[in-house]
Amino acid sequence: MAHLTVYCVILAITSVKPHQIPHINNVFLQPGYTSNSTTISNQTFSQCLCASSLSYPAVNWFPNGTCQVFYSFPPTYRIRSMTAARLYFPQKTYPNASLCCMPDINFLLNKLQSASMTLANISNPRDMLIDDSGYLVTVEMSLNYLHRFSATDLSSISRTAIPGYYQMAVAYDQGVFYSTPNAGVLMHVINSTTLAPVSNITMALIKDPRGILFLDKSQTMMVTSNKNQTLLFFNRTSIVPPQYTYTYSQVVNNLSPHGVWYVNDSYFYVTSYTQKLVFGYSKNTTAGQWNEALIVNASMLTTSGGSTSIVIDECGRLWVPQETNTIYIFDQQGVLLGNYTIPSLAVSFMKIVDNYIMYLSDCANNQIMRINPNIQC
Repeated sequence: MAHLTVYCVILAITSVKPHQIPHINNVFLQPGYTSNSTTISNQTFSQCLCASSLSYPAVNWFPNGTCQVFYSFPPTYRIRSMTAARLYFPQKTYPNASLCCMPDINFLLNKLQSASMTLANISNPRDMLIDDSGYLVTVEMSLNYLHRFSATDLSSISRTAIPGYYQMAVAYDQGVFYSTPNAGVLMHVINSTTLAPVSNITMALIKDPRGILFLDKSQTMMVTSNKNQTLLFFNRTSIVPPQYTYTYSQVVNNLSPHGVWYVNDSYFYVTSYTQKLVFGYSKNTTAGQWNEALIVNASMLTTSGGSTSIVIDECGRLWVPQETNTIYIFDQQGVLLGNYTIPSLAVSFMKIVDNYIMYLSDCANNQIMRINPNIQC
């Protein structure tokens, strides 16, 4: 051991020249759910490189004297910021692009089955979002409130009355909430900091609005009209206060357009509530319309409920609740990959955030749930 120590010191002095080794300052390599590495404590930087013998592809050195050497690049990773940390590549090779977190759906589903769960009571919750303050936000359908919760423990933060009857949709963009009632002709715009109303947007042509999304850096707003089988598009005419005016609509084969998911300014998804389908819409600039394509057919999977919403995780998988206790998961081609069942819950809407923490709303049973599978991505 004494000989090894002397050798390492000599190696550090004669061979290890930090400025000659490719590195990134103030970051470290964080592996995903699996890694092939060893952590050593109480190491100077030179000792860290010596311990790695320069034979490992990546080395993290942390300012607390901890050294992490990787025997191989992890397939899933993140590059995280940390002052005074260093990420070195002794072999002058670099990792491939990271795979998505949890590429193995069966592994993920097993983790979800043993996840910790937190419940909160709320009257008829609809869709959910995370605002810039980190709050979980939803609307209460029958009592007409905008309700904010702690995203950590689901404790209530605020509850603000909204005009109208049967709030069916909520969205968030550039510091304001947008909420629209089922039969109303006005969309209400609410400041997310003061919770005061800032404007109303005329929605006279919409029958039973369900989903709201923003395109073209918020210049365009699209709203699904459930009752008349239509997507309606609005153009922003004012930034402060936010104001939109109707520009055009498109009747679709989707018999009851409902939940939406933004991919980019040229593509989005819309669910069909009654048909239990998911359609993809791609922008046709020549025709000035949106091309429609069937992506998911879940009509044979359940006889109850409807396709209220869609969430796409970072692996590109489509999670489609059906107002039952089962969420179905599909790939981009519409192939069923698996399902996630939560007993005693009828999932209407869901949200997936970092580390596969999930939020589920159960409109029928007046509750929301936070699920933490204890995954580190």
